[in-house]
Amino acid sequence: MPSTSTVDPNLDNIPTSHYKRWKLISELHTHFWKRWKNEYLQTLQLRSKWSTGQKNLTVDSLVLIREPTPPLCWKLGRITEVHPGLDGVVRVATVKTATGLLKRPTVKLCPLPIC
Repeated sequence: MPSTSTVDPNLDNIPTSHYKRWKLISELHTHFWKRWKNEYLQTLQLRSKWSTGQKNLTVDSLVLIREPTPPLCWKLGRITEVHPGLDGVVRVATVKTATGLLKRPTVKLCPLPIC
């Protein structure tokens, strides 16, 4: 279960030199992305058992495209077309990215919960 606690920075111990401040900001940046990858991104990739239905992907949904690269390098895309199987379950989707259109199976797509 992801932690929802926030980091409460102690402002008394902020380094004054430019190098130390840059190093602190760099460490905070790295810490944020590690937590985002390990806690939040993992929840987007959860798959339910076949016995319980999962919501089908829909046109205009935002997704991250899983690739054999580090998760922070995955492309962002928007679904332009869905291709359901004979049972009505979407198995493949066409995704528009910044570089063009891709056709990917739904297991390689992580839908983003945009409100």
